[in-house]
Amino acid sequence: MKVILSGPTGFIGREVLEQCLQNSAITFIVALSRREIPVNSPKLRVIIIKDFLSYPDSILHDTKDVGACIWSLGRAQMPDNDTARKISIEYTLAAAKAFTPASSTEKKFRFVYLSGAASERDQTKPLWFMQEYRRIRGQVENELIAYAQKHQDTFETCIMRPSFVLAKKTNLKELIKSLVPSVRVDVLAAAMIDVALNGIQHQIVENTNISTEISRRTNTGA
Repeated sequence: MKVILSGPTGFIGREVLEQCLQNSAITFIVALSRREIPVNSPKLRVIIIKDFLSYPDSILHDTKDVGACIWSLGRAQMPDNDTARKISIEYTLAAAKAFTPASSTEKKFRFVYLSGAASERDQTKPLWFMQEYRRIRGQVENELIAYAQKHQDTFETCIMRPSFVLAKKTNLKELIKSLVPSVRVDVLAAAMIDVALNGIQHQIVENTNISTEISRRTNTGA
C-alpha cells in the first residue's frame, strides 16, 4: 500500500515513518513536511509543504493511488486557540478532502487521525481544564466522522486517542508518566500503521484498545 504521512519530524510521526520504512506491506510513503528529512530510501518521497490548506495539482499527482493517510501533524502545546483551530481543524479537513478519491474505488481511502484521550466531542459539556483546546480536538473528530458519513463510498476514518505517549526507552520522568494511562510511542505507531493497512471496526480507538487489542493483533499477525 502507498500511504501519506504528515508530521514525520515529530515525536510520534518520526516513529511512524521509521516503522513504515521497515514494513513490507507499505510500498511507498509520501511524507508531507515543512522541512527536509535526513532519510534516504527508495520507498520515501518527501514533499515540502508551505501551506497545509492548499494542495496544488503537482502534490495531488504525487499522492495519486494512495490507500491511506496517517495524520500525525500537530503540536503538544498551541500558542492560542486560533492557531489550535487552524492546525487541528482546518489543516486536517483540507487534507481529508484533498486526498479523497473523486469516485468510488475498490477500497475506500482510509484516514487515520491522531487525536488525544482528553478530546471532547460534546461541544456543550462543561470541562474543568483546557476547555477550548479539548473542544477543538473533539470538533475535528466530529467533522471527520461527519465527512466519512457523507462520503461512504470513498472515505473512511479512524481516530486514535492515546493518553500519555511514552518513549521507547523509559527514563525516570517517563516512568512516572506510566503510572497514569499511557502507551509507548512504538506501540502507538505500530497500531496506527496496522489500522491504515487493515482498518478497524470502530471509528474511535481509545488508549486501552491501542495498548491491548491492536498491539496484540500486530504482534500475532491476526
